[in-house]
Amino acid sequence: MNKNIISVLLLAALTIMVGSCGDEEITPASLQKGNNVRPTTWTIPDYSLFGLTMSVQVELGDTLANYQSSQDLMCATINGEVRAATKPMVNGVSTYYPLSIAGNGEEQMVSLHYYCDRLHRIYTISNWALFNASAAPTGDSGIYRPCFTMQ
Repeated sequence: MNKNIISVLLLAALTIMVGSCGDEEITPASLQKGNNVRPTTWTIPDYSLFGLTMSVQVELGDTLANYQSSQDLMCATINGEVRAATKPMVNGVSTYYPLSIAGNGEEQMVSLHYYCDRLHRIYTISNWALFNASAAPTGDSGIYRPCFTMQ
């Protein structure tokens, strides 16, 4: 009887060890390859149609930073209209996206959109910030680091 109990316990322990030794990592759905294509409508707006701009520098503040490439794009929209678009810039140490968001001074919410070329996905943060032409380009406590994915 004791041999049976010990055998069952050893078999259970072996099963747990084998199950935990797999080489596969679980990748969240938000980091798996998608089928989005590079947006062609994310272009710099005609700034003469707007009276103000909100200049911000944005770095990816989540795991997406590991997937960045020179083919990525970021844009800002207000009410679905593209108000800024840029490709990534590299300053030797970090990669950032300089956005000059066109606005007219009304209280309007800015949404951010990021196209990741390596993952062929578009990520969005709706209502990211209130348009503010006098906002500091790097934010109050350093560069803006929005998180497009959640862990």
